[in-house]
Amino acid sequence: MEKSTEEKLRTPSSFSLFHTKELELPDSNRDILLEPVYPESYNLSYTCLLIPRFPSHQLRGDLADYLHQWLPQICISYSWSLEFIIVYPDYFQWAICVPPSTPRGLFMQQIRDDTSEMIFSTFGHIRMENLSNDFWALGNLVVLGTRPHPEDMISQYIRLKRLQQGLNTL
Repeated sequence: MEKSTEEKLRTPSSFSLFHTKELELPDSNRDILLEPVYPESYNLSYTCLLIPRFPSHQLRGDLADYLHQWLPQICISYSWSLEFIIVYPDYFQWAICVPPSTPRGLFMQQIRDDTSEMIFSTFGHIRMENLSNDFWALGNLVVLGTRPHPEDMISQYIRLKRLQQGLNTL
């Protein structure tokens, strides 16, 4: 007697994909303990550096103080974790932790744009001297991890940027 189509679908054959065989595991594999996964443990850390577009625009006084206030606000706004901030007259350096889904170019551009806008709206004389919408020199220095850049690396970077701008800094 031949089975109906409905019975054939319900009854697995020996070659069916639905047919499974229970596998006996050795005792050593029965008590596997899985540790919880926390999303923050997978964040990526970067140490970043920007320099002002014009060497005469030193990061001193109120401007340095404001950068110390603004960057934490920016990071909180985007759910990034700020590790440290260093503001010297010639450069702005910080370490940040971001989710791996956040492209490096995205957070750097956002920080550049937001700080530039804040600087130009707070310091009108700088806006008058800089015709671009970006306070910072082109490019950035970004390294994985949260250790400050070595001083010689920073000096070489600043010298290279100034040479690219056509400024002699020997």
